[in-house]
Amino acid sequence: MAKPTTSKARRSNPSPSPVSSAVAAKFDAAARALPEEIVRTTPAYPRSWLNWAARIAATAARDASALVTVPLDDGSLRSEEILELAPLVEYVRAAKNNLDAERAVSTGVDASESALLSSVRADQMKIIRAFRTLRFRRNKVGLSLIRSLVRGAPNDPQDAVQDNTGLLSLCNSSDHEKWLHSLPNGEGAAAQRLWDRHNDLVALAAKSTIPAGAHDARELTHRLWTLLRLRLDRVLIAGRYLFAGNRARRAEYRGFRRPTTTKK
Repeated sequence: MAKPTTSKARRSNPSPSPVSSAVAAKFDAAARALPEEIVRTTPAYPRSWLNWAARIAATAARDASALVTVPLDDGSLRSEEILELAPLVEYVRAAKNNLDAERAVSTGVDASESALLSSVRADQMKIIRAFRTLRFRRNKVGLSLIRSLVRGAPNDPQDAVQDNTGLLSLCNSSDHEKWLHSLPNGEGAAAQRLWDRHNDLVALAAKSTIPAGAHDARELTHRLWTLLRLRLDRVLIAGRYLFAGNRARRAEYRGFRRPTTTKK
């Protein structure tokens, strides 16, 4: 196997923060204060998602004086909250880019190792989908557990080991093992493959070099994504209510739609 490239040998320069240190500290504090059970991972198509979020932020800034009049269950929107959306989007974008760059130089793997990671992640997601859509469909505690189990980077071997350990514990529990093997789409076989390849995954993780603080940075980035999602949700609810009778204006508050071409 090829020797992994270490972050000491190749380290990318972090992108400059798009916000002041005071604003960054404010966003970080708000993100860290979020309850653990609501923290979510990076959404699919993150680049496209952030571009959509930036458009929502611009629309909300234009409509701020009207949006603040809508009484929401968790408190009306504030002008400051709305105007902070655009810089929060760019702050999350910078955090994502820096984390991606750090991973790229710190988790060098060869073709066979990359294939192992891809295969493991595919089996993990097959099992996750079964729990989400069937077992825990109406179980908030279960859904929260699933989110907490798989929050790692797809190309990070150490994240993959951590995720695999938690997922296998769930799969092998007396509450779920028989059910999992009864499913028609091969989830039981996927769980067995994860078990069979776990030692190979551990060995791969042991030879990977992860920069100090990378896992903390990943956790903070997940929290920043969640903070942005929560604030966008409030704006979307208010906007859809406010412009319910105006199809064109209401469409400006439409939720994210994944791209139909390549994943971005």
